Amino acid sequence: MQQRTISLKKLLPVACGILICAVPMLWPTGLSVEGHGVFSGNLASNLWARIRAISPTKQQPAELTAVTKFKQKLAAEGRDLKMHGVYVETLDSHEPIVAYNESALFNPASVMKIVTSIAALDKLGANYRFRTEFYASGEVNAKTGDLAGDLIVVSGSDPAFSIKDANNAGAALRKLGVQRVTGNLIVSGYFTCNENTQTDISAGVLRRNLGLTIRGTTELANYRADEITGRKLLTVESKPLLHLLQEQNARSVNSMADAVGEFMGGAAAVKKFLIERVGLKEEEVYISRASGLEVNRLTAWGTAKMLRGVFDWLHANGYKPEDLMPIAGIDPSTVGGRFTEPEFAGSVIAKTGTLHETDNGAANLAGIAYTKAKGAVLFVIYDMAEGRNVIHLRGVQDEFLKNLMNELGGPHPIGQRTALAAREPVEGRIVIAP
Repeated sequence: MQQRTISLKKLLPVACGILICAVPMLWPTGLSVEGHGVFSGNLASNLWARIRAISPTKQQPAELTAVTKFKQKLAAEGRDLKMHGVYVETLDSHEPIVAYNESALFNPASVMKIVTSIAALDKLGANYRFRTEFYASGEVNAKTGDLAGDLIVVSGSDPAFSIKDANNAGAALRKLGVQRVTGNLIVSGYFTCNENTQTDISAGVLRRNLGLTIRGTTELANYRADEITGRKLLTVESKPLLHLLQEQNARSVNSMADAVGEFMGGAAAVKKFLIERVGLKEEEVYISRASGLEVNRLTAWGTAKMLRGVFDWLHANGYKPEDLMPIAGIDPSTVGGRFTEPEFAGSVIAKTGTLHETDNGAANLAGIAYTKAKGAVLFVIYDMAEGRNVIHLRGVQDEFLKNLMNELGGPHPIGQRTALAAREPVEGRIVIAP
């Protein structure tokens, strides 16, 4: 039988045709809700393209009475008005309502946690779970309960790994027959426990709460995945990322935010997100800590632009603002004792930002307020304390926002938190290895 050969020249058109048909199926279209692969839907998403396209309005809004009273209050206290900045706009129509020192750089303090939150959600998805894996480097003797070797814990940078997680992991190990470890406890990677960002201290907390007898020492390591020897015993999985971030933002937990930031690539990665995804200019952003501690810089307008991206992302993925930030006057949180009056409770969803010493102190508030005349409005209030009482500034801030909502037809509370959005205790779940 005569063999037939096909030249490369003849194959090339066929190959091109296959690629033309296949690539559209591989390349995502529109917004990727929870898919984050090599061809991430975010690369083709128009969500962040819309946010990047937003520019500062050239038209300054007329000064409202609430703003006038706010400035008069600050001036009467002898404060420098240049150390305060406010920007407010409607959520639906982008209509500017208040623009005061909106382009000046301020220290956002813990408002930075919202930036870190959306950067993590955008990259990992709301349902991402951090994994802490437990390995045995030797055999487990079911009769004696001895693990003849090391217990190796490989951290997945879970920012909320708790003492209860350690207790649960220890109980699960005992059910697997491990009572004693003849070797060492080896903790690999960046590990936090009980909201302590020092891995050595966290490793000690883990050891004390596993409930096992460990005869060797506690050692720290940085193993690659292919360097792990032995058998996987179990995995502790965190709650979904969105739940963790909601708890982080409600209590303003610095260790959690810093751990999430480190997992994302540190302050440089958060800054890159603001520039490349949100569209802020490099000179508008300075970040040293993902938690907002120490020296950071944002403008009120730039922060509002970021918040718009946050709320658009949440809406596109089927979530609400209260799924990421606490409801003032309702949720146990840093805003739980604010806006508690019956007419205001439930009308503000926001993140606080407080510094007592850095930059002579700051009292910030940013989020969304619901009004009867203008609907939902985005707001950012940056108040530098100028070395004076930070707590007092919160009261001035709250008075301004209440006056503003009243001037916009009055507050329009969203009501109590729904069962779906209610926060649950931040605990992990145990997955036994097959």
